[in-house]
This record gives sequence, structure tokens and C-alpha cells, in this order.
Amino acid sequence: MNNTRSTPASYDETTPVLIVGGSLIGLSISLFLSRQGIAPLVVERHPGTAIHPRVASLTARTMEIYRSAGIEEEIRREEPPFSHKYGVMFVESLTGEVIDNLMEDMSAYFSEVSPVEGNGIAQDQLEPVLRSQAEMAGADLRYHTELVEFNADEEGISAMIRDRASGAVRHVRAKYMIAADGSRSGIRKQLGIDQHGEGTICHLVSIIFEADLKAHFQNQNAHMCFIANDSLSGTLVLYPGTSRRPDLYRLDVVYDPDEETIADFPEERCLALIEAAVGIPDLSVTMKKALTWEMSARVSDRFQDNRVFLVGDAARVQPPSGALGGNTGISEAQNLAWKLAAVLRGEAGAGLLNTYDTERRPLADYTVEQVVMLSQQREHEGSEGITVDTHTLNMGYRYDTGALIPDDNERDLPLIQQPELWTGQPGTRAPHIMLEKEDKAISSLDLFGSRFVLLTGEDGQGWVEAARLVEGKLQLQLDMYRIGGNNGDLGNAANNFLDAYGITATGAVLVRPDGFIGWRQPVAGDRQDMACTLTHALSTILFRKDKYSA
Repeated sequence: MNNTRSTPASYDETTPVLIVGGSLIGLSISLFLSRQGIAPLVVERHPGTAIHPRVASLTARTMEIYRSAGIEEEIRREEPPFSHKYGVMFVESLTGEVIDNLMEDMSAYFSEVSPVEGNGIAQDQLEPVLRSQAEMAGADLRYHTELVEFNADEEGISAMIRDRASGAVRHVRAKYMIAADGSRSGIRKQLGIDQHGEGTICHLVSIIFEADLKAHFQNQNAHMCFIANDSLSGTLVLYPGTSRRPDLYRLDVVYDPDEETIADFPEERCLALIEAAVGIPDLSVTMKKALTWEMSARVSDRFQDNRVFLVGDAARVQPPSGALGGNTGISEAQNLAWKLAAVLRGEAGAGLLNTYDTERRPLADYTVEQVVMLSQQREHEGSEGITVDTHTLNMGYRYDTGALIPDDNERDLPLIQQPELWTGQPGTRAPHIMLEKEDKAISSLDLFGSRFVLLTGEDGQGWVEAARLVEGKLQLQLDMYRIGGNNGDLGNAANNFLDAYGITATGAVLVRPDGFIGWRQPVAGDRQDMACTLTHALSTILFRKDKYSA
């Protein structure tokens, strides 16, 4: 690719957003954008969705995000059985001596602070769902199509894409481009964006196969085992099957790329490694694929270069421990999608886009650091002083600056803590509480996803009236709800809304489309100032030039 190529005088087509990479994260952000009314063009060099499991396990927070995008039910139809009790075995072989069996911390998947449960769906099962839903929402997905070169200028992106089957080339003009092209991102390299972090940890060969081994995992309530014997040291993972495919297994073994290549792992050697890992002679095995990959920990020095944004593995890559790579990437995609949509619709200033890097990159640094610690903990079980709370990493972080207005007393607040300890502080995930709408129980999280939402107590009618005025002034659609009491738009039988969101019955909070608190005022001020206050709050969050106008 060449980012200095001269811009052609004409284009074959234009698009608001060009997404390079149509795997898990590229598909997710194409869906999120399409749900916001922005139809992107996605190019993916492979001929279709993932054919190997790769990422598995979606946390409760990730399922909240997909729920807000309207596809939770579609994913549930494909998900395999998933348990509150999953163990990690340390064994001589799958059927040999069990050295230890540790129960996984499943709080990131099953939590009282969320209305949904996580699930164990693998990437090859999830991507077809995302593809179908994104296409129905309006995304233009083109598989077996690659980015040849691009030129980024102050007004947009000029790109050349090529159909890998026919060789046909098209010139595309986009207002923005998203690099979802993986850990070896060519776009990142062409932009000259360096990375920092621990770097390469090891190189592995993944052997994907079918076999009748599920009962051995079920007997231990396990889904993964670390294996150490005279023949190999590696990891064996179960990917439960569904209607789309049977159970699959992945055996990872370390190799030295200076000494060996994938050609040194023919089927005969792979079968011998599987037999050593399982401990069953003459096991009936169907080989699917052997491929190499690098376990590493790297974070890009910046997630944005003018009109180009890095997401997923292009932005940061980490060990698979805790299954946080894909889940983190989906959160990145959601954060960027609503901001791009707001700018493209003319509702926000371009400065809003800078907050993608401001909010997500510090969190990426912290998450990668913690996952490396978790990986070390698993490899050296018993290491003292290493504790990693994946539940807190998923839901308990706070943006301290970005598309938000911090409370005046927030200077000493932690940047991450258990999610149940937050009470509506700007920059934190809006808390889940149960509400009643037309005699039907819903979660507060069901109110968020497409636009800003104003929540106020039962005595907050002044805020609702002010919000209606602000809608017209800023040409911005808002949803408004008074919660609780006899006068509320939504019931709250538990009477816990005010405490959960840290306001009084006259106070108000603004929740962003991604379900994060953008602003709050615990107690109402002068009724005549409410419209001015809301105008200032929304305009500040959205980086609008009119932010100080009344």
C-alpha cells in the first residue's frame, strides 16, 4: 500500500466509511454503523467468514453491546451450551494424571450487574450472524476483495480495491477509513504508527481437529487444559458445537520460527502430537487445519491518524488469556461507531472523533498489561501477588476525559474498580437496574443504543421540557424518561434508580449512545437555566461550536 499516491480525478464509487477487514471486529463495527444509519463499505481479503473457531466466549458486557444493536436473540440461537462452572485443568494428558483443576472466574460472563449472560460462541459461529445482520442493516460487504493502496488527505480517503478472483480494480472515495486488518495491519504500518509493549511472547502452531473428547472435558467441568509430558507442552481447548458444526478442538504447541515452519508440521506429526496430548492411542481424529500464530502484547502508539482509525488487533494485540482480545475490540468498535455516526450526520464536531483515542488507548494499555499478568499466572500457577479481575476489566473502567463532562469532585476517583461500586459517575457504564414499562419488566440498559438518553427522577419534568427545547435548537434527537414514583414514565419497583445513578428526584443524567454516562447534575438548579445547561452539556460532549450558546 502507498499512502502518498495522487488522488484520481474521479471515483467508481463513494462511501461514508471504508472498513478494511471483515472479520469479527470489522463486521461488528459495520453492524453498529449501519444501525446508526451509516452504511459502510467493507472489504475482506478472505472469501468468506471465519472457518476456524479462533476467538470464543463473549462476556456479559459484549452481549450488552450486541443486545443494544438488536441481535442478542440471533446470537442466542447459535450459541453452544455455556456453564457457570468452567475449569482449567493442568494435566499430564487429557486422560492422564490431573495435576490441578482450577475453577475459572466466570463473573465476567454471569453477573448480577448485567441483565444478560455471556456465552461461549466461537468466531466461526458468530461471524455468519454478524454478516447477515450487517447486510440486512445496509452494510456493503465484499469478500475476496483487498485494499491495494490508499491516500489519506484532509478531506477524506482515496483508495484502490481489487477483487481477488477477477482482478477487477475500483477506485473508492471515503470520508473515513477504519483499519480492522489485524495484528499485522498494513494500514498501520503505512501510516508509520509504532507500537509499544512486551512484544513477542512466543510462536505457536494451532492444530484444529474433530474427535470424540467432550466427555473427558465434561467430567472435569473444564473447557481448557494445560498439558505437560515428555512429548509436548501445550494447551488443548474445546469449542462446543452447534447446528452449524460439530465439536472442534484446538491444540497449541510452541515452536521456534527460526528452526521450523508450518511445513514441518505435516498431518502425521500433528496426529502424533494430538495423541500425546490426549493420551488415547489410535484415537479417531479428523484433521481440519494447522496454522501458525504469534502470541504477543503490543499497543499502538495512537489509534487515529486524521481520518483513519485502528480497531481490534490493528490497535492492540494481547495473549488469549481471559478471552479479552475480541471482547475488548468489540467495545472499541462500539465506542468509535456512535462517534463517527454523529459526525457524519452533522450532529457533532470533528473533535469528537479524537476522543476515540483519548478514551480507548489508555484502557488498552491497562488491559494488555493485566492480560499478560493473567497469562503468566496460568503458566506459573501459584505465583503470589498476581490477581486479574476480568469482570472489572470488562465493566468497571471509567473514562476520565473525552466525550464527557466530569463531576467537579471526580479528581480522586479510581480509573477502574468493581462495576457495582460506580453510581452514575460521568465516564462510567450506565448501571443496570430493573424498570417497568407498560407492565413489562425491562433493563435500564434497554433504553440505550441509538441516541442520547436523558434520565431524571419523578420530579424532573423541568428537564424533560428543557430537553424538548434543546432537540429543536441542536437539531438532535433525544430520548427522555422520568423514572419512579407515581408520575414517572417508567416504573422502578425496587426504588433504586436515584441511588444507582447518584442523583436526587430533581436531578438528571445524560447517557451516550454507547451506554456510558456523559453528564449528570444531581440536583436541579433554576428551572429557566435547564435548557441552557443541557445545551451546554450536549454541545460540549459533541464538540459543537455552539456549546456556549443559550
